[in-house]
Amino acid sequence: MEARAPPLESLSRHHKQLHAHLLRRGYPFPPADCPEPDRAYLSVLRAAVTAPVLALTASVCLRRAGLPVPGRRAFPALLRAAARTRCAGSVGSVHGLVVRVGVEDDRFVGTALVGSYAACRRVGDARRVFEGMWDRDLVAWGVMLDSYFQIQDYKEAFLLLNKMKRSRVVPDQVILATFLSTCGHTRHLRSGKIIHTYILVSGIFIDARLSSALINMYATCADMEMAKKLYNGMQRKDLVSSTAMVCGYAKNGKIEAARSIFNGMPDKDVVSWSAMISVYAESNQPSEALYMFKDMQECGVTPDEITILSVISACANIGSLDKARWIHSFVVNHGFCKILSICNALIDMFSKCGSLALALNMFNAMPRKNVITWTSMIAAFATHGDGRSALNLFGQMKSEGIEPNAVTFLCLLSACCHAGLVDEGRSLFKCMVREYRIEPKHEHYGCMVDLMAKSKLLQEAVDLIESMHIIPNVAVWGSLLTACWMHDDLELGAFAAKKILELDPNHDGAYVILSKIHAKSDNWNNAREARGVMKVHGVSKETGCSWV
Repeated sequence: MEARAPPLESLSRHHKQLHAHLLRRGYPFPPADCPEPDRAYLSVLRAAVTAPVLALTASVCLRRAGLPVPGRRAFPALLRAAARTRCAGSVGSVHGLVVRVGVEDDRFVGTALVGSYAACRRVGDARRVFEGMWDRDLVAWGVMLDSYFQIQDYKEAFLLLNKMKRSRVVPDQVILATFLSTCGHTRHLRSGKIIHTYILVSGIFIDARLSSALINMYATCADMEMAKKLYNGMQRKDLVSSTAMVCGYAKNGKIEAARSIFNGMPDKDVVSWSAMISVYAESNQPSEALYMFKDMQECGVTPDEITILSVISACANIGSLDKARWIHSFVVNHGFCKILSICNALIDMFSKCGSLALALNMFNAMPRKNVITWTSMIAAFATHGDGRSALNLFGQMKSEGIEPNAVTFLCLLSACCHAGLVDEGRSLFKCMVREYRIEPKHEHYGCMVDLMAKSKLLQEAVDLIESMHIIPNVAVWGSLLTACWMHDDLELGAFAAKKILELDPNHDGAYVILSKIHAKSDNWNNAREARGVMKVHGVSKETGCSWV
């Protein structure tokens, strides 16, 4: 929103205040005869440093009182004040004054202009000013590059970096570290390697910041071998580099390597603790995640949102209602209950720990809900087989104006499948496609096939599969195969099994059921043939595991 010009009576009041301010600092007032007008401007700008609109108003007051226009010393401060208003109009006004005074060629003024336009997210204007500067130093290049980082236009940032190198301006460690961080965030390993090569060829000193940025980039991009090489080459392994290695190994599932580095860290911050807790929670070792959380508390490290989400996930995987109650109490006592993502996770946790009532209490107690909140509660009803409640909640969700997403409909279809609500499932599937324009995925088709097949509507399930806009996968055909076996439709079951084997020739479950179908049909030759193919492919059914 553009800042409005202050009314005349306000200017008059500010005029009097500035009069007193300048007199206290030894400047003549009216200031027309002031030998150094820039000093007067800088004085009032500093006085109003926390109130940028007042600072701009002060400058107007000074000019109306007869002070000459600002000079090259005052313009950078004036532009910074305009930038803090986040008002492009204010920056444009000062820019016009810069051109009028004729100081647009000044390096410091030009750099301030670039930064001011960027602060107002007018990167195009910032670039035009930048291109018009004939004297661009490292600071100017850095400000322009940072402008692109602010709007996440990484392509233009990389193009500008290449232009910077062609201009024989060597980027410093701060700029290069920022680029490496960007490569990590975007998982662009190739660009990161190019920057690393440039650093080595150019002989740029790799300080601690740059070294950490390199390790973090390689670790985030899953090149742990290179990250390990750089890390081992560090004489002094700092917290940032060590944490990057822990996170890198954790994301790549290398728990022992992550734990080894973690144990060797003399100091550990919340990021490193959270990384270890997360990797245990996601690697089917939830009890170890909770032990780590206990150790973290004993070390006096305060958990953050990411830590708590990992601990909630661990409790959900354990399925213990006592532990679920414990983490819920921790969340309430430590003020995390105001974070929406944590409350959503608690709904899912209580559901997985067997308490639909506590999940519903959590849902009802939340003052603010998003689509994930509603979907989590619908999923809870679906998991507990309460399809009607799931559908009723969906009705409330729509009345609240919350638009469902693909996951919401997947949970609803799952609820219908568990409860055998065929008509409701058909209606929801049509609603998803026609009303909300959501394209069904394999999971949606799988639910519908499962719903129809369980209700002995096998031909309708086949018709749906044949109408799919995407190629049916193993899961879709598997739902049909299982239902065919349950309902003794051996011919259709054999057809479904063959479709699975076309997609996955080593699918042991399909071979086993196909063999049983042939045996049940007294087609022993085909049954033996199916068993023989299993042996040829080296496929064997897992001991003690049923495929029906």
